[in-house]
Amino acid sequence: MSTEGTWHAGVDGAQPGVVMQADPQLGRRFRQEWLAGEAEDIFRVIDLSDSVTTPYEHFDHALRTEETSPLEPSITDNKVYARGIGEVLEVTVRGSSDRLVLVDVRR
Repeated sequence: MSTEGTWHAGVDGAQPGVVMQADPQLGRRFRQEWLAGEAEDIFRVIDLSDSVTTPYEHFDHALRTEETSPLEPSITDNKVYARGIGEVLEVTVRGSSDRLVLVDVRR
């Protein structure tokens, strides 16, 4: 099993990031993680009331983020999060055509 790309906050200058704001606000930017040259992802809230339909369910009032990294400047992802579920959709909107979508929730 590979551990490539993993790091520990506080080791070799690595810092923790914000996974999700408690009170999301449009336009605010946060680091998701930080290890210079290895993990420099940044997210920005771009919509607080998005609607999205997945094979699992339709979600209203979802939060959409734009995610970038200076390590991959040609790629931009949008992720959509539903309250009580988490990430339900991820789409690369620039630089590729990747798409991940929620199809089921096991409780």
